[in-house]
Amino acid sequence: MNKLRKSLFIVPFLACSLFAAAQEGKSELDKQFSEVVTTDSVPGSNLTKRAVNWVKAESPRFKKSMGVATGSKAECLATFKIKAKELNPNPDYTGMITMHVTIECKDNKYRYSITKMKHTASNGKASGGDITNIVPECGSMIMPDKTWKQIKGEAFKSASMVISELKDGMTKNATDSKDEW
Repeated sequence: MNKLRKSLFIVPFLACSLFAAAQEGKSELDKQFSEVVTTDSVPGSNLTKRAVNWVKAESPRFKKSMGVATGSKAECLATFKIKAKELNPNPDYTGMITMHVTIECKDNKYRYSITKMKHTASNGKASGGDITNIVPECGSMIMPDKTWKQIKGEAFKSASMVISELKDGMTKNATDSKDEW
């Protein structure tokens, strides 16, 4: 009888811990934007060239840095400046939002992933850190919930801009470049 009581106590405990572990794994997937885009009979090598061209091209809306291409993959870091829309905000979260962009190519399709979205304040005191955090890195006493939600909204809007430019860049032929004569 004593073993039965112990097992009745242990089973729900284990079930709860397994459920929590499953939720943690799910939140990892929620930390990124990712999509597979199919194209009409475009070889993977051509898609890779398009991805590399997109990484190298300058954007008027954001800065790309640390561009790398290996095999059928191109990566870069996209950086957006963020500034408070009000005068003398509390806290001053002016700084930047960065995100890691990866483009993987195969014949007739490519996949992009936007991960590691992060807010960093210029002053260092009001940095929110990972955008998927419920509470900002600097703490909720420094950055109110409303401000953190605004920053997250800006980050998601910025990611949408990256996706839009990326999809546009991936439709251009790799040979479509300006004549440099």
